[in-house]
Amino acid sequence: MNLTNVVASGLLLASLCGALHAANKDFGEGLANSGPAQILRNARHQHDHWNGVGRIRNESQTLCTASLLDTRDESGKSGPAYVVTSSHCLHRLNGAVQRDLPIKGSISFNYFDDTLEALKTYPLKTLRWGSSHGVDLAVIELQATLASLITEGITPLKLAEEVPADGVDILALTAPEWDTLHLAACTQQASRELVEQPFVWRVTMKNQCQGVALGGFGGPLLDRASNRLFGILSTSTRGQPAERKCQRDAPCEVNNGIPVWQTETNYGSPITFLNQCFVGGVLQTDGEHCELYPTTSITFKKPAPIQQYFLKKADGRGKDIVPRWNLAFSTNTPFYRYKTTRRAIDCENPALYSVPIKAAHAYVNDPIGPQTGMHMLCIVGVESAEQRVTSGMMKNALSLAVELAEPGPARTPNLSISLDKQGLAAYTLVWHLAPPFMQRYTYKYGPAATTDCLRPVDYLPIPPTPVKEDEDEDEEVIALVHPLNDDPATPPEKYAQLISVQGTPYKICTYAYDQADQPSTLRVDVLKPR
Repeated sequence: MNLTNVVASGLLLASLCGALHAANKDFGEGLANSGPAQILRNARHQHDHWNGVGRIRNESQTLCTASLLDTRDESGKSGPAYVVTSSHCLHRLNGAVQRDLPIKGSISFNYFDDTLEALKTYPLKTLRWGSSHGVDLAVIELQATLASLITEGITPLKLAEEVPADGVDILALTAPEWDTLHLAACTQQASRELVEQPFVWRVTMKNQCQGVALGGFGGPLLDRASNRLFGILSTSTRGQPAERKCQRDAPCEVNNGIPVWQTETNYGSPITFLNQCFVGGVLQTDGEHCELYPTTSITFKKPAPIQQYFLKKADGRGKDIVPRWNLAFSTNTPFYRYKTTRRAIDCENPALYSVPIKAAHAYVNDPIGPQTGMHMLCIVGVESAEQRVTSGMMKNALSLAVELAEPGPARTPNLSISLDKQGLAAYTLVWHLAPPFMQRYTYKYGPAATTDCLRPVDYLPIPPTPVKEDEDEDEEVIALVHPLNDDPATPPEKYAQLISVQGTPYKICTYAYDQADQPSTLRVDVLKPR
C-alpha cells in the first residue's frame, strides 16, 4: 500500500470514528429519564450548543421559551433569523391564524444560570405565522439576520427529519418563569388529539419530562442522541386535578369522542414539517412549499362554545331539548365550508364538508349529539366556490370542541381565603370560575351567630349583576365583588372581595352552579376576628 492510500485510509478511519462518536454522544449527559430537571450552566461554554434557546417576551411581558432555527441550506446560504415557540403561550387567541404582523418584544439567548451577565438580547420584528388550532406554533422573525447571530456566537438548532418513535430517549429544555434554562430527560410517546378549551390540537405528542411549568412552554423537544429539534412544548396537566380535564391549563386526550385524563403529562406539537418551509434560509408563504399556508382566520361574534350538557328535559311539546352550535363568525375569505365529526383529525379530510357557503353573516347552528362525549365542528375558509383542496388548506382548518355530558351534581365551590397581609382584621375571598362546571356562584355573609345559610334569601350573584345605566344616580351603588382578570381579552375567571371581621366571627355561605344551572352542595366558611 502506497503512502497516498495509507493517508486516505487513515482519514477514512478518523472520519468513521468521529461519526461513531457523534452517534454515541449522549446530549443528556447521563441524566435519568423522568428524573428531576437540572439547571444548565455555560460559563465554560460546555452548553454552547443550547445557547440559541432562550427567554422570549412579548409586549405584554408574557414569558415563554423559544429556539433559534438553523434555516441554512446545503450551501450555507441563510436569511432572517427565525425563532419558534408556542403560540398559545404568547396569547390566548383561538380561530385567528396570525401572519406577517409587527410584534414588539425581545428574546434573550445564552440564558444560563451562570451567564446572566452575558445575555445576548435581540428585538423581535414580525410574527410571520402563529396559530393555536390544529398545531400550537408561532414562527417569529427577529430584526437580526441568522448570519449575524452565528457570528456573535449564537448556535441555532437543526430540525430533525422526523418525529422520534415511541420509547426513544428525548430531552426537554425549558426556562420556567423567573428562572433560567433547565434540562430534563424522558421518552417520546404518541398521544391522541388534544382538547384544552377553547383549543383543539389534532396532531400531538406527550412525555413525562420533569420541571415543565409556566414560562417553559414553547421550549424545544430534542432527540437525545442527535440534539435535533422535532417539537415544542405546548401544555401540561402537572398540578391540575382530573375534575378540570379539558379546561384551560388542564388538557385532555380524546379517544373516539371520549375525554381521557393523563396525570402529570406534558404535551407538544411536532414541527418537523418546517423542513419544507425554508428555501435559501427564507420562509416560503405558499402551500406548495409549506403546510402553514394558505391560512384561514376565523373571528367569533361571541365567545366560542366551551361545553354544553345534553339535558334530558322536554319542552312544552314533549321533545328533548337538543343543544346546537349556535356559532356566528366571520372569516378572512369570501367563502367557507364546514362539517361536524367526533374526531378532530377528520377536519383535515376534505370528505363530507359542506358546499362552499358565502361568508357574509356566517352562522352554523347544526344540532350537537345526541351521543354524550366530545363533538367537533370543522371550518375551513375558501377563496372561491371552485377552489381546489390543498394539504395546507386542510391542515389549517379550525376545530372547535363541545362535550355533551349527562347532568350531574355541580362541583364544590372553589373559594380561596387569605388573611390580609397588612395585619388588618380583613380577609380576601376569591371565587374561581371554571366553566362549564362552575359557571356562576351565589353567596352571602354576615355574623356567624345570625347568618342562616339554609335560608334562600339575601344571596348575591357572582359574576355580579350589571348595574343598569338608568338606575337612580343619587343612589350609591357599591361593587362588593370585583373581577381579577389576567387576560383582558378573555372573560374573568376569578372574582374577589375584601371582608373586614371585627369583634365577632363571620360566616360565608356559597353555592356553585354549573352550565346546566344545577347547584352544588353548600359550602360554609367561618372567618375569625384577629
